[in-house]
Amino acid sequence: MARLLFWIVLAGLVYVVVKNWSRRRTRAPDKPAEAVVGCAACGLNVPQSEAHLRDGKWYCSREHLERARPGG
Repeated sequence: MARLLFWIVLAGLVYVVVKNWSRRRTRAPDKPAEAVVGCAACGLNVPQSEAHLRDGKWYCSREHLERARPGG
């Protein structure tokens, strides 16, 4: 009876180790970090993909971009 229990525990341990090893190998690579820019109007940091650019300055929202218009 002790031998049977030993083999069951050993098989379970091998299963867990193999499952964890295969999960690590098939995991997708992490995405590269995205650049963060500061708003020229309020200083808020936002991802570059969500920011608005005008005249070399980044803005966090369309509202801040519009406020920064010359004469506006």
